[in-house]
Amino acid sequence: MLKFGTINAVLNKNLNNMGLKTCLLSIALLFSIGAYAQDKIYKKKGEVIESKVKAIEGNTITYKRSDNPNGPDYTISKNEVTKIVYQNGTSDSFEGSNKKEKTGRHGKVISTTEKKANKYGDNILSIIPGAYTADLDGTINDPGIGLCYERLLDKHGHISFTLPVLISFLSDRDFNNNIYNGNIIAGVSTKGYTSISVMPGLKFYPVRSDQAIRYSLGASFFTMFGKEPFYVYSNNANTAGDYHYVMYGLMISNSINVSATKHFCMSMDVNGAIPISDNRRTDRSSFDILFAPIMQFILKVGYRY
Repeated sequence: MLKFGTINAVLNKNLNNMGLKTCLLSIALLFSIGAYAQDKIYKKKGEVIESKVKAIEGNTITYKRSDNPNGPDYTISKNEVTKIVYQNGTSDSFEGSNKKEKTGRHGKVISTTEKKANKYGDNILSIIPGAYTADLDGTINDPGIGLCYERLLDKHGHISFTLPVLISFLSDRDFNNNIYNGNIIAGVSTKGYTSISVMPGLKFYPVRSDQAIRYSLGASFFTMFGKEPFYVYSNNANTAGDYHYVMYGLMISNSINVSATKHFCMSMDVNGAIPISDNRRTDRSSFDILFAPIMQFILKVGYRY
């Protein structure tokens, strides 16, 4: 049988343990409540909001009021805030539009200078007031005009799809492309005839699209089609008409692009092409075609949106 003194000692020990636990829980509760008062949001007008910051997303800050930690969430715009000082002594600064200093809650101090990007549009619609196309063997020597559409494909505008369309005015010359009875017909004028060139392709810009001046390197597949005079002679009678032709091949382009304003831009292209097929001259072999590269100069004036 337990003595009375032993029972009393056990009870006193249990009561002491309960008192210790109660004291510890009270202290933890006080620290927990105090933690909500540690985040301070400093507004530009001088007001300080005692809070518990929950999230910083986009242009807003979400927080709970320290005097009502179980209450609703509140939001405030970053534009109204100069800085946030957190319970652990770190801070986020929102002063200035170009310079942003940030100290993360769980990381080291980060100091960056951010340039406000001048956002240009991803679409460019251009007119081509001047173009010139020539080839090495002298059978093309044509000025022209046209239109071009360009679309930037990725987030930073490094890659774009481009579609120029040109109409060229054939100069006064002779293609020497018709043979009759073994004789090459010369002296046929092509003045007044036109050709159309379609050149879909891709361009690569080494720098981002928010830069005002950019260089690009491109590759495209070009097709040129049109007509020229058809004239043959024989012992009986001469025959005249129109000869329809098609030429296509691969083209490499180099371009300097300038965005003068948010919407106004211009560029100068220097292109080089190798014909894969050219039916303008029946006496010319594929080997001859490879030694007749085409050079092209294009001026564009565009609207960017």
